Amino acid sequence: MNYTFEISSIKFEVEQKATIKSVRLTVYPDGRVRIAAPLGTGAEFIRKFAASKIEWVEKHRQKFIKQAGFKPEAPGTLKNHSTVYVWGEALELEIIERRGNPKIVIDGGYMKYYTRQGSTRAKKLEYLDRWRRRILKEAAETLIKNWEGKIGVEVKKLYVRKMKSHWGSCNYERQTLRLNSELTKRKPECLEYVIVHEMVHIIERHHDKNFYRLLTQYIPAWKIIRKKMKTGE
Repeated sequence: MNYTFEISSIKFEVEQKATIKSVRLTVYPDGRVRIAAPLGTGAEFIRKFAASKIEWVEKHRQKFIKQAGFKPEAPGTLKNHSTVYVWGEALELEIIERRGNPKIVIDGGYMKYYTRQGSTRAKKLEYLDRWRRRILKEAAETLIKNWEGKIGVEVKKLYVRKMKSHWGSCNYERQTLRLNSELTKRKPECLEYVIVHEMVHIIERHHDKNFYRLLTQYIPAWKIIRKKMKTGE
């Protein structure tokens, strides 16, 4: 019996089997949290168990965030001549105030950010995040379509949002993917690696030998790419 539930914005995956003797909690490097429990364990018991482990889960997720190379926005972000990253390329930010709707244009080493006069930093960040989500979704949809034929699986829904703890996730039962909009800061190969990684989970749920065999088959250099993502390259 398998199901999921959420506490404090943390999604817990529950797997119940007759072969499992005790309740176990695991936090994976990609941010997933899994509870393994003996068949017949009550849902309320499992939920209380999860609630008692929230602090422990958050501690371990933060450790993986640090290892994965997630970095907070620099204090100078969204100031004229600060550096922003798009698909691994360092661009100089040029903020241009004008009438009309905001717009972002990449042009010869510059990110030209057209914004309304007097627009707050919060509003600028909000639009930049929407822009990143849009360009990521466009790039991801093309890659997913290409890889569906190669892997032999279908992605039924794609979600893109800014995430704190992992680059992507997969609901293998619903065949849906979630991608972190921060991937737009990394090289395109990183996006492709994350997409293929999550698509393979539709076939193989766990990070077992068969999962890594398939991942190596499709992305032979995945270890190198992952290492670069962890070090922020």
